[in-house]
Amino acid sequence: MSILSHLLARERQFELATNYVQNSKELSEKLDFKKGEANAYNILGIIYAYKSNYPEALKNFSESLKQWQKIGNKKGVANSYNHIGSIYESQGNYPEALKNYFSSLKIYEEILDKEGIAMSYNGIGIVYRKQDKIPEAFKNYSKALKIYEDIGDKRGIAESYNNIGLVYEAQGKYLEALENYFASLKIKKELGNKRGIAGSYHNIGVVYQQQGKYSEALENYLAALKILKEIEEKWGIAMSYNNIGLLEYKLNRPASAKKHFDKALILSQEIGQKELIADIYYNYSLVDNTLGNYKDAYENYKQYIVYRDSLVNQENEKKSLEVSMGYEYDKKAAVIQAELKTKQLQRNAAFAGLGIMGVLAVFIVYFFRLRNKKLEIEKQNLELQRREMEVIKENEQFKSRFLTNISHEFRTPLTLINGHVEVLKENGREEDFSHFDEIEQNGKRLLTLINQLLDLSKMESGQYKLEYKKGNVLNEANMLVQSFYSYAEQHGISLILQQTEKAKILSERPFVFSSEALAMIMTNLLSNAIKYTPVGGSVTASIDYQNDKLFITITDTGQGISKEHLSKIFDRFYQVDEPGQRTYAGSGIGLALVKELTLLHGGDIKVDSPDNGGCVFTFWLESSKTEDVESIDSVEQKTDFPSNEEIEIKNNELQNAELPLLLIIEDQPDLRSFIVQNLGEEYRYAEASNGKDGMKLAKELLPDLIISDVMMPDADGFELCETLKNDVITSHIPIILLTAKAEQKDKLTGLETGADDYLTKPFSLAELKLRVRNILSFKELLRKKFEGSTIPSAEEIPELSSRDLKFVEDVTELVEKNISNLQFGVNILAEGVFLSVSQLTRKLKTITGKTPADFIRNMRLEKAIELLKKGESVAQVSWTVGFEDPVYFSKVFKKHFGFSPSSVKR
Repeated sequence: MSILSHLLARERQFELATNYVQNSKELSEKLDFKKGEANAYNILGIIYAYKSNYPEALKNFSESLKQWQKIGNKKGVANSYNHIGSIYESQGNYPEALKNYFSSLKIYEEILDKEGIAMSYNGIGIVYRKQDKIPEAFKNYSKALKIYEDIGDKRGIAESYNNIGLVYEAQGKYLEALENYFASLKIKKELGNKRGIAGSYHNIGVVYQQQGKYSEALENYLAALKILKEIEEKWGIAMSYNNIGLLEYKLNRPASAKKHFDKALILSQEIGQKELIADIYYNYSLVDNTLGNYKDAYENYKQYIVYRDSLVNQENEKKSLEVSMGYEYDKKAAVIQAELKTKQLQRNAAFAGLGIMGVLAVFIVYFFRLRNKKLEIEKQNLELQRREMEVIKENEQFKSRFLTNISHEFRTPLTLINGHVEVLKENGREEDFSHFDEIEQNGKRLLTLINQLLDLSKMESGQYKLEYKKGNVLNEANMLVQSFYSYAEQHGISLILQQTEKAKILSERPFVFSSEALAMIMTNLLSNAIKYTPVGGSVTASIDYQNDKLFITITDTGQGISKEHLSKIFDRFYQVDEPGQRTYAGSGIGLALVKELTLLHGGDIKVDSPDNGGCVFTFWLESSKTEDVESIDSVEQKTDFPSNEEIEIKNNELQNAELPLLLIIEDQPDLRSFIVQNLGEEYRYAEASNGKDGMKLAKELLPDLIISDVMMPDADGFELCETLKNDVITSHIPIILLTAKAEQKDKLTGLETGADDYLTKPFSLAELKLRVRNILSFKELLRKKFEGSTIPSAEEIPELSSRDLKFVEDVTELVEKNISNLQFGVNILAEGVFLSVSQLTRKLKTITGKTPADFIRNMRLEKAIELLKKGESVAQVSWTVGFEDPVYFSKVFKKHFGFSPSSVKR
């Protein structure tokens, strides 16, 4: 039973192994079989060691040692010392580990147990290597190897080669390390030790990686991964994925690296390997930083800090457990001792008092020991809390430095862009001025975002200072609202200004405020309200004055914000990223800046979204008590608004109807206009500003090609693509997706939904032109395959999608069934495939280059020539293929084939 439980423990079936060994221990105790008890304690120690429960493992190995010592079994004693040494080594208690390893070595040498001697030398070598005592480690590993070779123990030889390789690797002697690793690998293959083989491949991969030989390292990591999957070693699989991801990162393949880190993270979380999880998050931050995903890099670095610190907590908990278990174990020993003394009291009353005093003394000693341990743990917890505060402070400093640095990095190229635009405007052609103005306007928008980032960074570091003035705040607030009238009117929205009676006092009473803060707050809130209010809606600005505080409420009649998002709306970079709420994309900076400014001005802001829709933002500012103020009655406010010019589209009636029709679906009008104006005059264009309208237009117009954004309101590009590709009416239309989502998984999502191509923003106009031209040329080549009289087979047109191939086959089958039907025509064919005549014509012509009438006539004539070759008469054939008049049939036949039907020979 003990042997079986040992084997189960090796296979990591701990629960079953524990049950068997417990039964074995109980049976041995009943039979007073000391050797069985010793073996049971030994196997329990092994099980707990496998589970990394070192306090319990040490306890059971110690019990096993006592039993072996009682029966005088030297080999058992030596084995126990060796196991205890291994536990102390795992705990990092190297002096105790060496003490026990040398004790085991001494006894093994006494009983001439060569295998045990070699095992002890290996253990001693491991301790010395972990202490960086490389010469001593090498000396002991070499002794172990020699003994294993003498006794022919291949498993031991392989392990020794592996250990010697680790020593050489630590010394930077990579050739010698590889020589030993390969020697170890060869023997493990002979033994069929899969776990050992995987370990050797891993070690070889590590050396190659340290040498910068990433391809060779990758090859070995993959070999290790394959074997670990076979034996279902989840921890090893996760570590391999992590190693492979690091190599992909080194080989400048960040997308592949992230894919492997994803797999490693899932497995690590499943088995609870916090140390590996922390390592993976750190690696994520490296990849995201390389890709320029600085926000994700920062978030992953925060996760790394969280898991790193949780490991510290775990270590403290383990120490607490050791103290607690030690106390329980000692208490149990004290109780046993008390019972023995009670029996001795019955035999000899003279020693009773002494026994009781001894027990009390033991408890007092344990009490003080336990109290001291608890004080030590509390001290450690206080130190941990101090470290956590330092980490939080470090994170905030890192965040502020990051925002400041990245914002400044953006300013230099932006300055160059704007500078060149100014030069071009001075010397450029008049027809180019609209382009220059657009560049300049977008440059200003980017500069505003950069300034907001810098302001946020300064606020968090306490470096941002408001400049106050004493003046007519009511007049200034009114001017700010009035400056938005034309902007609201452009959007078809009513902007209403309201003032309470109390607010009118402010026109006579001076108010100390920051003009800059007030302008930034109101500009953000009013522009957002107008953006998110539909045409025909209204935005109301209400001004009130209470308790020496200015209250301003901005109310809109838009869609509103769901309850789950309200509490997070002022968080930096937070966006309500839901379909229907992204008509205008934001950076998630504006409202965070508004919140910080109101707090800095001694006020605050709150938001509410009633169930019937709309949003209500209310902020209040205190009149500042500072004496350093500027006294100005009013300041002219200048606010830049986004342009709202109508896009000029060419009249479709004036466009050449034979030109390919492109449908451009993009929610940003500037970008949509840019694509239309610059793709060239060789196409016709239709436009849609969201996914829902785009799908509707696609079904109505059946364009030759669709260019669509991904992130859009109402329906995104992925939904649009999937819907159109699964609709028989539109499945043939090629689609190019344009998006700022550059992740590999996003590209795969787009292609899986049926997209024909995928371009990430910013994209090259030349590249877009080329891809459009290539796709349309490809479709033209496909149509040429249908130019002959016969319908090409599926093998001849592999480039045709399965859905479009099915459509052609359905049309062909329907015509074949009605080949003799004199009444069969385009209308019946359209009904048969559930399309309108115009939809059928557009779709069939796009795929085959033929109208439905041409398609039916060609199939009838093809059938006719087949029947004529069989010897049937011209009249009979004409009726069979659906021609009522044989004369007319002959005329059509000759026009199509160039010879009369009567000349066709069998």
